[in-house]
Amino acid sequence: MTVITLEELKKMTLISQDAYSVGDVQDVRYDASTWDVEGLKVRCTKDVSNLIGAGSSKSMILVKPPAFEMHDVILMPDTVEGARSYIRADSDALPSVGNLIGKKVYSHDQQIVGTVDSVNVDLGSWQVHSFVIKLDKTAHELLGVKKGFGFLSKSVSGITVGHVATVSEMISLNLTMDQVKEIVTLD
Repeated sequence: MTVITLEELKKMTLISQDAYSVGDVQDVRYDASTWDVEGLKVRCTKDVSNLIGAGSSKSMILVKPPAFEMHDVILMPDTVEGARSYIRADSDALPSVGNLIGKKVYSHDQQIVGTVDSVNVDLGSWQVHSFVIKLDKTAHELLGVKKGFGFLSKSVSGITVGHVATVSEMISLNLTMDQVKEIVTLD
């Protein structure tokens, strides 16, 4: 399992096997019903844009290769020409993982847990995997977590997409606060 945060992904450039810089990762698009990653949202470079007919340079494309290697960059398994089968124009039809960051998270019993601070993506299975939650001040006591000093707020991990009941303006979990307490770990 290769789990990486959205923030780490956004620092990476996609490189083809024929050494073209395809572009920089901007976000991740996913299927809201299955949490399956539909592709990496990439700001296409001018050279690649001309080769694949993606419009002007800086066009957004969606890239989902069958596999790739990750180092300081993301290496695609194909040349630009070979990758045309899994590169398509990006649209706002699919939700972005980046839009989950900052959403408030509530337990099933309507207690506020906190706010999504980071999202983890499993690139081995191509699924959104889990969240890091910055705890709300009222959740500290309910979860038995001592408050940080000053502006230092505690974050917890352990909430996976399987714990999510609904996503709208907020994220509702299918766990009560007592169940949340049993599964989360301090970061």
